[in-house]
Amino acid sequence: MRYYDEGLGIYYEILKKETDCKEQKYAVVIDADKKLNEIDIPGELNGCPVEKIGKKAFLGCKGLRRVSIPYSISSVGEWAFAFCDNLVRVEMPRRRVEWGKGVFKNDNSLSAIVINEGAFASHPDKAEMISVLLASVTVLMDAEYLLDTEHAGDEEWLVKWDTRLQHLLDLADDEGYHLYVLCGEEDLHFDYEEYLEYNREKKARLCMLRLCNDVMLDNGLRMRLSEYLISHTAGCESDAAIRVLTEKFGDEQRYYRLMTDIGAINPDNFEKVLDVMGDRHAQMKAYLIEQCKPSSFDYYDNLAL
Repeated sequence: MRYYDEGLGIYYEILKKETDCKEQKYAVVIDADKKLNEIDIPGELNGCPVEKIGKKAFLGCKGLRRVSIPYSISSVGEWAFAFCDNLVRVEMPRRRVEWGKGVFKNDNSLSAIVINEGAFASHPDKAEMISVLLASVTVLMDAEYLLDTEHAGDEEWLVKWDTRLQHLLDLADDEGYHLYVLCGEEDLHFDYEEYLEYNREKKARLCMLRLCNDVMLDNGLRMRLSEYLISHTAGCESDAAIRVLTEKFGDEQRYYRLMTDIGAINPDNFEKVLDVMGDRHAQMKAYLIEQCKPSSFDYYDNLAL
């Protein structure tokens, strides 16, 4: 039978299963109001534990920004949160979950999958770093095997994450272009040069994310990621790293500090960086001027600020 919880704005079913020769009831979330802004999915509905989030349950909830998943959930169906354009944060316990394909497909705003228990629970800074890396698995890495909420943050998981990143960096920028031309997604329309820049931006974004969330980051890989950003900054053939900095990280100062610390933004190119920024991010422009301005730079002549 299909039920509706008006307070939560979700639809659910009560199903039965055999456990230790006993019949038990459990709830499955199957649909949701499309106007939801956030939701704390309860551990129990109608007196039954909520064990599953069904296929496409929250598909296309454009206004949904935050979701909290209870410990009772053991599986999340295919496309359960797909095309939730504004979903930013998912909170859930540290436990094994069976994830269907494309659970967070096209959720390009997703920036944190927060594990609220486990080894990093008493270290909020590290926990937040892991949440960023975990979210990037679905948004940027096409590596659903790393959507592992039981082991995320463990040394072995981080090694796998870094291995995947290095594999992506090794790929040619035009890797897969012919397949894209034949069967590209309807919402992506690139010519060849745009396709190259799209992949460079993804690589640059991952490099920045890992360098700014550097839990157990090997020094050799740190150097490689820094070199990639330096080779894709303002004044280079591709300035993908600067475009990512301004378009994806906005006013998050730690990413600007990273770029100045590694020399990707320096007195020789920072005026070109300001040109890319245009009339946006006034505070970050002021920060860069303070950090990088050459003696000849006239603040008042920079009309973009």
